[in-house]
Amino acid sequence: MMVFVDESEYPRPRTPGGYTVWAGVAIPGDNSKDFFRELFNLEKKFWKVYEPYDFEIKGRLLLNSKGLTSPKKREFVEEILSLCKLNLAIAFAIGLRYPQTPVMGGMVEPNTYWVIGDLLDRVEAMMVETFPSERATMVFDSQEDKKDKERALEFGNYLYGNPRGKMISHVADTPIFASSTVTKGLQIADVFAYGLAQQNMGRSELKLYCDRIREMEWRSLDQQGAEPRRGFRFREVALNEERIGGPIDEVTT
Repeated sequence: MMVFVDESEYPRPRTPGGYTVWAGVAIPGDNSKDFFRELFNLEKKFWKVYEPYDFEIKGRLLLNSKGLTSPKKREFVEEILSLCKLNLAIAFAIGLRYPQTPVMGGMVEPNTYWVIGDLLDRVEAMMVETFPSERATMVFDSQEDKKDKERALEFGNYLYGNPRGKMISHVADTPIFASSTVTKGLQIADVFAYGLAQQNMGRSELKLYCDRIREMEWRSLDQQGAEPRRGFRFREVALNEERIGGPIDEVTT
């Protein structure tokens, strides 16, 4: 199984009180080919494209304030979400809100190491519970060589250097970095990330779409265990960028 991960940050450049969401979308292997084929058929229907890479699905273009005034774009998003649910897509999201006050005249940088850890913990819990004979491969939107290298190092550091990460056995130890312009799974993750980030910044008109995304959130059948029980986690960035260790708490959405 592949889990596609993309990030949405608002505003850009980062400012105090801003918000970032990393969203993950897992498509069960038996459904993935049909899903991407049907997604391309949707693009042909709405946008008259001829090749899968002719149109890139972007949350910012479809769900911004201007985009929501277009009945065509609203219907397209609704069709995408329906297709995701029909194909049993599973959603994950890690959200961070930055402090309202800059620290020492600058912005606090989010610790991507812990974001990756939060995602991996949840994907691992899902795999153990629902797909115990499979392994998940994490697919990130490629940014640039330096950024990809940093994320790959953080990924490996969590798996091999963190006590929780060392227990992960159902996630491939090497992530993939792919271009979102030709990877439809990353484009869906972008829509999820953008919608959730914008709603958390106060755009109530996105509730209809975000509620449908939340319907696809991974939720554990075992509500008594100490492992992550839900796929979403939203929290504030601590001013000192430190995080207390131990089991991850119940997700706050």
